[in-house]
Amino acid sequence: MGRSPCCSKDEDLKRGAWTAEEDKILIDYIRVHGHGRWRNLPQKAGLKRCGKSCRLRWLNYLGPDIKRGNISSDEEELIIRLHNLLGNRWSLIAGRLPGRTDNEIKNYWNTNLSKRMKDNKDHNKETTTSSWNPKHPQTEPTPPFKIDFPVIRTKATKCSKQLLINNNARQSTPVPLLLDASAAAAADDSEAKQQ
Repeated sequence: MGRSPCCSKDEDLKRGAWTAEEDKILIDYIRVHGHGRWRNLPQKAGLKRCGKSCRLRWLNYLGPDIKRGNISSDEEELIIRLHNLLGNRWSLIAGRLPGRTDNEIKNYWNTNLSKRMKDNKDHNKETTTSSWNPKHPQTEPTPPFKIDFPVIRTKATKCSKQLLINNNARQSTPVPLLLDASAAAAADDSEAKQQ
C-alpha cells in the first residue's frame, strides 16, 4: 500500500562508517548535479549506499554550511537555556545556533551537558538541604520576591516572552515577567497608585 523501501535488504549495500573516498564521491556528485531525489542518488553517483544514508551524511557532516568542531561556552550556555525552555526539541534549538545540526546538538547534550546538569542539581540539592536547620528556620534561603499567580506557557514554536496572569485582579491583563526584586517593588508601587 505505502511506499516501497528505499533499499532492499537483499542488495549488497555497504553499511557502517563512511570512508574518505565515499565522502569525496558524494561531494563531487552533489556539486555537479545538486541533491534532490536521495533515493536515486546512490546509483547515479556510483555509491553502494542507501539513499537515506547519503542524505544523512550530507545533512549532518558534509554540507558546506555546517560548522564542525568544538562547541564554545556561549553556545553551551545557549543550548542549556533553550533546553530548559523547549525541552528535547533539537531542531528548534539548532535553528538558534547557525551552522550546528540538530543531531550534533542532541549528541553533545546527551554526552556532556546532561551529565553536568545532573551533577549540578545533585550538588545544589546537597548544599541547600545541609544548610537548612529546623531550629533556625530563618537560615532557609528565600527567593527575592514571591509570585502569587501562575506562569502560563504555550506550545513553543519559537522562543517567546513568558506572561504572567494575575487571577486576583478584576481584569485579567498580562503582566510581563519581572526578573528582580527592585522591578517587582516598582510594579507594586505603580499598581497601588492606580487603585
